[in-house]
Amino acid sequence: MKFWFGLLVLIMIVANVLAIYYLDPITDRWFRLLATVVFFLIFLFKYNTDKRLLIAFSLLTLCDGLLIFYEDSIVRNIIYLVRISAYLAIIKFLYTYLTRLRLNLITAIFTAFVLALDIYMLHDMAIYIPGYRVDFLFTILFYTMGLVSLALVATCISYLNRYADAKGFLLVVISICLVLSDLTFYNAYYLNFDVFYYADRIVNIIGIALLVVFATKWIQNKENETLTEI
Repeated sequence: MKFWFGLLVLIMIVANVLAIYYLDPITDRWFRLLATVVFFLIFLFKYNTDKRLLIAFSLLTLCDGLLIFYEDSIVRNIIYLVRISAYLAIIKFLYTYLTRLRLNLITAIFTAFVLALDIYMLHDMAIYIPGYRVDFLFTILFYTMGLVSLALVATCISYLNRYADAKGFLLVVISICLVLSDLTFYNAYYLNFDVFYYADRIVNIIGIALLVVFATKWIQNKENETLTEI
């Protein structure tokens, strides 16, 4: 990627870190949205030819916009729904290239174990959320979010294992960054570990920026394949 893009990522990270340090937790969310919108606009004007990626990127941007009003219970439910939809959009985008992937018995057992462990950890996390037993819809969305996040990372790792290329590596890093952003936001917001707000913002910006890089490589690869066929 060009030097200016790396510099832009650094500027966005520094601006957000300063916003978290000097502003209140609600106001500084506008800087998170600013960073996401900037990268979304770059994607929109230069790499929007793949509609499936456009849907995923649009949903992630919408999610960061709604995050400003996270304290509203209705908006919070919408945020989870949008985030889940964004992850599912990425999974659906990759599923076409993994349709012939088969799991052996050992992999299936390991997957089941990880899934059970994920559900157990989600339960431990849920008990720290005020009113999670009362808001049944939010509880469902919270558990669904955790399971879909796991599916996202697993799908990206499967893609990397199958194709072993730069795009696969980017996908794994992107998925990990997005999931880490969710986890660190949870730690900061619900467990009152304010230092995790910095981690949340940094990994989110890196993940969104790398999504632009992935789109660049993906579209360039498709264009090269088209020229080769011609």
